[in-house]
Amino acid sequence: MLDKAFFTAAIALIVLIGERPAFAYIDPGTGSLLYQTALTVLLGLGLVLRRSRASISRFVRRLGGRGVRADDVPDPRD
Repeated sequence: MLDKAFFTAAIALIVLIGERPAFAYIDPGTGSLLYQTALTVLLGLGLVLRRSRASISRFVRRLGGRGVRADDVPDPRD
């Protein structure tokens, strides 16, 4: 147990001593852009899956041999 704690402390000390300043800048708007992009992708994927759920389930039923019932046929007006 003592060896593990000593090893962890030694690694932490080496990392902190070897720290160098970073000459980089990330614009605060970049984080907002990343959040907006991730949210758009997730919502778009949800919409695509929601719209194609009926056709996917009909395809799986056909593979299983159960066929398609009359109430499973989508309304062409949708």
